[in-house]
Amino acid sequence: MKTLDIRVTITKDGKLLVNSSVDMPMGEYNAVMVLEDSPIDHHVQTSVKNAQAIFRKYIPANKKLSEELIQERKEESLNE
Repeated sequence: MKTLDIRVTITKDGKLLVNSSVDMPMGEYNAVMVLEDSPIDHHVQTSVKNAQAIFRKYIPANKKLSEELIQERKEESLNE
């Protein structure tokens, strides 16, 4: 028996899509699935907001880290 931590999608027409690479032989299997009461989109958005709040404690919102990274990469390429 294996326990898989997978993400599934339920489509508008009620189909259940499973996206997971599993190290098991091809074939049909009996499975038991437990679904949370709400879609994970809400949890993901909350997690992102929490992470951003933690990040902002150390890096001000007006600081553009992406621009700094691009500039660093340009300088590195000039030194090659």
